[in-house]
Amino acid sequence: MPYLILMFLLSGMVGGAWFYYTDTQERLATLRDNNAKLQMVAETNQETIENLQADYKLAQENMEKLAERAREAEVYQDELAAKLRRHDLTRLTLQKPGLIEKRVNNATDKIFSQLEVDSGAEPPVPADQPK
Repeated sequence: MPYLILMFLLSGMVGGAWFYYTDTQERLATLRDNNAKLQMVAETNQETIENLQADYKLAQENMEKLAERAREAEVYQDELAAKLRRHDLTRLTLQKPGLIEKRVNNATDKIFSQLEVDSGAEPPVPADQPK
C-alpha cells in the first residue's frame, strides 16, 4: 500500500510537471508570436515616421520656393505699377489703339500661359523652335 501511495504521488508530480511544461511552452510560443507582431508594427511605424519626415522636408522646400516666387511677384507688381503710373494708357489707347491692343493681348496670353504652366501643364514650345 505505501508503494501505491508513493506511485500516486510520483505520477501526480510527473503529471503536474508535464502540465507546467506544456503550459509554459504554449505561453512562450504566444510571447514569440506577439513579439514578432510588435516588431513588424515597430518597423512599420519607423517607415511611416521616415516618410512623414521626407514629406515634411519636401513641403518645407516647396514653401520656400513658393515664398521666393511670391517675393518675385511682388517685385514684378511694383515694377508694373510704376510703369502704369508713368504712362497714361487711356490717352495711348485713343492715340494708338492697334499698338496698345497688341501689347495687352500678348501680355494676357503670356499670363494665361504661365498660369497653365503653374497649374501643371507642359510649357508651350516657342514658334521659332522645332518640336
